[in-house]
Amino acid sequence: MTEPWLEGPGPGTTTRPELDRPTWIAYVQLAFWAWFLYAFGATQALLRDEQGTSRSIAGLHGTAMAAGGLIGAVATARVVARWGRGVGMRMAAIGAAFSVLLYTWPGASPALSMTGAVLAGFFGTFLLITINAFLLDYQGPAGPSSLTQANALASLAGLLGPLAIGIGAATVLGWRWGMWVVVVALVLVELWRGRNVAVFGTRSLAVKESTGGRFGASVYWTLFALTCFIGAEFCLTFWGADLLRERCGFGPAAAAASLASVTGGMLIGRFYGARLAQRMPTEQLLRGSIVFALASFVLAWAFTLWPVVLLGLLLTGIGIGVHWPLGVARAVRASGGKTDRASAAASVSASIAIAVAPFALGVLADSVGVHVAFLLVPALLVAALVILVARPVPDVAAAPSLR
Repeated sequence: MTEPWLEGPGPGTTTRPELDRPTWIAYVQLAFWAWFLYAFGATQALLRDEQGTSRSIAGLHGTAMAAGGLIGAVATARVVARWGRGVGMRMAAIGAAFSVLLYTWPGASPALSMTGAVLAGFFGTFLLITINAFLLDYQGPAGPSSLTQANALASLAGLLGPLAIGIGAATVLGWRWGMWVVVVALVLVELWRGRNVAVFGTRSLAVKESTGGRFGASVYWTLFALTCFIGAEFCLTFWGADLLRERCGFGPAAAAASLASVTGGMLIGRFYGARLAQRMPTEQLLRGSIVFALASFVLAWAFTLWPVVLLGLLLTGIGIGVHWPLGVARAVRASGGKTDRASAAASVSASIAIAVAPFALGVLADSVGVHVAFLLVPALLVAALVILVARPVPDVAAAPSLR
């Protein structure tokens, strides 16, 4: 007998998401993966201190995670086509939990922690792709708003993650406990999901979608802009602690915890962005958010007084908060209904950005200092703005939902 919650919410064309059980499962899974992702950046300086490596070597953890993400993005379509999106989500969650354990193994060598980062990138990207595709399909016209709402909750988790790392680093708990929360949470969510995963997407849906043709040019331009968005975001979350240590004289624990200013700003941006996405064109919202982020970054970069720098990081986080969810929705909108494929392509773009941008900033920081190297952030945002202005994607009705 089918459980009532598997039937999904009733049909309709509202842009207000339905918060039923499958939607909440997706939201919570995404939130705890974001906990790891943003806490990952906060651990870089701490892990570097433990392992005695340079910024360039430490930055390879991000590159390793991104490399795993690229492989995961390519593999996801095949796995989903063979077993279905729901089964894929379960496999990804279990694999992600194992990866976090490997990355945080006490006394791990750089080779072992990088192996954990590779696997985390693989399974985490797999999880991200399937969740994005599920929400955009399942919620129908409310998909963009639902995805922004999900990422608002993810930003709340991303706010708590660095705080947990900083608290652990300053106490006897140690910074690793802040990562092990993710392992426990992912296991508990799978128990909550139960045995029936069909509502999250079946093999027949994936096979039907895979018969489509190539993407149009608008999708590729959107993916390029998305790469710039994610590159700027992860430069901030990976190296923001070093900026605070250099410019404001923060200690390691305080700098790690203060990265919550970025993720806290993203939480605010996504919370209000989800509401704005229901009322205004997403193209207009994206462009305005870039301009706001650029103006806010000036405070974080130009000053050394710590309250001003933290305010600048908070406001920059507000600006960049909507970039990922609305960027993914934009790619799906331009793809003509190829939801899983567009979501996978977006994750490929994100993986490339995570692999290249933070590593490039780390190399630059070793040569010219963190402060000058951080000019990479506004350069990426300006490039994204130029693409959005030159290659607009009109808002159109979303594809029919799975309901």
